[in-house]
Amino acid sequence: MGGAFKVVVAFCIGLGGLYGAQRMWLSYVLAEIASQPPVPMSQLVKNEPIKTVDPAMMKKAMGVVGPIDTTTGQRLAIEGAARRIDQMNRAAQNAVPPPPRIPGIRH
Repeated sequence: MGGAFKVVVAFCIGLGGLYGAQRMWLSYVLAEIASQPPVPMSQLVKNEPIKTVDPAMMKKAMGVVGPIDTTTGQRLAIEGAARRIDQMNRAAQNAVPPPPRIPGIRH
């Protein structure tokens, strides 16, 4: 009985010590934060005027002469969709058991 009581007392002392150490650390951090001068938020952001962009000059810089051809992307999208459908059909066919095979009878 004496050993269990000592364990409980030691646990409570350790818990109290841990709580005290955390409270001291928290009060130190709060004091450090409070001692710092406040930083005005309006000085952190510098407002710069928005620059105008000339679309014709941008196309010229990118090397785009005429309208962008998107037929290749459309074809690849359609082929990708067809492949996904084909894979789904094959998976469904593989999930169904094959018909029974009777030796000597051709199908």
